[in-house]
Amino acid sequence: MFNNFIYLILFTLSTVVASERPNILFIMTDDQWRREFNFLPEGRDEQGKPRNLTPTIDRLASEGIILDRMYATSTVCTPSRYSVLTGEYPSRSLDKGFLNDMKEYGNQPNPHFNVHITPGKAHMGSVLKANGYFTGFVGKNHVIHDESIKVPSIKAFRKADPFDSKTQEFLEQKQAAEVQSVLNNDFDFASSIYAGNVPGHMPIEMEAHNMDWVTKGGLDFLDLAEKQEKPFYLHFCTTLNHGPGPAGEKYSADPRFTAAGVLKEGLNVQPSRASIIERLKKAGIPYKGDHSDPLWLDDGISAIINKIQKMGKLDNTIIFFFNDNGMGAKGALYEGGALSPAFVWGKNLKGNRRINQLLANIDFAPTVFELCGISKDQQAKMDGKSFVSLLKGDDKAINEAVFLQIGSTRAVLQDEFKYIAWRVHPEREKNFDVATKGETQKLYHIASTRGGRGLEKKIPKHYKAYWDTDQLYDLRKDRKEQQNLASNPEYAQKLKNLQKLLSEHIKNQPGEFGEF
Repeated sequence: MFNNFIYLILFTLSTVVASERPNILFIMTDDQWRREFNFLPEGRDEQGKPRNLTPTIDRLASEGIILDRMYATSTVCTPSRYSVLTGEYPSRSLDKGFLNDMKEYGNQPNPHFNVHITPGKAHMGSVLKANGYFTGFVGKNHVIHDESIKVPSIKAFRKADPFDSKTQEFLEQKQAAEVQSVLNNDFDFASSIYAGNVPGHMPIEMEAHNMDWVTKGGLDFLDLAEKQEKPFYLHFCTTLNHGPGPAGEKYSADPRFTAAGVLKEGLNVQPSRASIIERLKKAGIPYKGDHSDPLWLDDGISAIINKIQKMGKLDNTIIFFFNDNGMGAKGALYEGGALSPAFVWGKNLKGNRRINQLLANIDFAPTVFELCGISKDQQAKMDGKSFVSLLKGDDKAINEAVFLQIGSTRAVLQDEFKYIAWRVHPEREKNFDVATKGETQKLYHIASTRGGRGLEKKIPKHYKAYWDTDQLYDLRKDRKEQQNLASNPEYAQKLKNLQKLLSEHIKNQPGEFGEF
């Protein structure tokens, strides 16, 4: 009897502790431009008026802590998402394809879209689940993978009729496999999964975004979370504002099209698409350009926030918002690709602030773990550091420097200076030595294909020193990174110091990188 009484007390205490642990909503958007955020200078017009109608994002940002120097350690979707979830640099991926690529090209990691989280790799979802959280993943995946799951090939259905029963059956099977792949990576719940970018995963005729469907997945998770005696963690990933278009009118596609097939009718989970133009006109905001889809995105986030509030759990929920990479130089390590909008909101945090401390997306996971009371021995070793102290008002720097990586480039930022090293391994150069139209096309920074990917080809037009193997920028004077100071004798010592710092960092990373 006495033992039962003690057990009851311990159980009651553990339940109380669990109820006090914060819920986590992690919102990750896709390829948004800085002009889509009213809390950034680019989001204001010449008169200082907001360019966008995004009331919920605006409120969360103004009440929360805006992270003005949050960097994506790697500047395309997949490795950026890897770093968010694992707290690691992408070069630590154990994905077979990535490791084979590294082995083939002289033991030099070439992180880009080849980086994946595979079963057994610790990440925010798996660690929180193991520590009593109810966990869910909704929306765009593009990083979590399980090779044991046979996902049906889209090839035979690319030109198929969306309304054909065979097409519907195929998409349902494909969605079930995508969901199972996420579940096999230790999430309790997965829904409304886009395997990657919208193009290439659905029949051409139905390649369209469906924010309403992503929102529905999030609401379904919260319905289940409400019945749990556990705190929840929802990883909510939108496909907006990535392509395909039409730009600014992505909401105008057939509302029945989803990655799981054609719905019988459109969903009624957030304000209607038909009201978007009307609301923009009423607010005096142009409804051409990029202005419509940020509102559609905001509507989905609003629906999720409203649901959490109705559950009575908003006061005990911490909201992270992060755009996966910048769009000014996606695929390169310049500010335009690496610096990305982010903020954190929570009732128990010291809000209404902006912080200018150097942070990176590898810092999200350790921060979430500390907020959730996850002890160090329950966490895997990570590259990132918790910035909870900053969220609570301490101004002491978390990182003295931030390191970046994409393809065959590495970078380090310290004291408002950035050094970029571009080193293509001879074995990679040799393997890609293929003549095209009589000329050997160049390898770009990602160094995965001759002539570069589409996203890379525009970058050299905007960055004068793109092809230089060593680049140094004084961000205090040259935020757009137009003047390479690497060969300037006045900056020789600064160059040497940053190269040494990068070398020390790379020694603790897998593989090799040039002379470093």
